[in-house]
Amino acid sequence: MKSVYKESLLKSKKGQILVEYLLLMVIVIGCATLLTKSLVNRSDTNPGMIIKAWDGIIKSLSNDLPDCENQTDFSTPNCPAS
Repeated sequence: MKSVYKESLLKSKKGQILVEYLLLMVIVIGCATLLTKSLVNRSDTNPGMIIKAWDGIIKSLSNDLPDCENQTDFSTPNCPAS
């Protein structure tokens, strides 16, 4: 009698584990989607944080003129008068 009870208890636990696993997967995928959209979104109106930072780095590197020793502002590629 006890062995039948234990087997039915284990079978019901397997279903519960599967449901819990699926719920956790849905939550993890939802969080990953939200993080991806907020960090690496490439839209023109609202770019992600990583894309904004990368764009700023590229612009500052491209505005750094090698023959301008006194350049202090890297928002424009113009060299101040010496």
